Amino acid sequence: MAEDLKTAAAWAKDLGLPEKKLKDAFKAAGIEPDAKKGVCAYYAKASAEKAKKAIK
Repeated sequence: MAEDLKTAAAWAKDLGLPEKKLKDAFKAAGIEPDAKKGVCAYYAKASAEKAKKAIK
């Protein structure tokens, strides 16, 4: 994967947020995964930051 793509769980750990809150923020903000591999959804740092702002 070219960009710094991680799962929601990995971003939650890096950003110090509960995984459920971050996943809910992705859904509430309508943020789609930047890449999918099988059933796994991967998000770029920009998407994770956008979701984090939606939480606060």
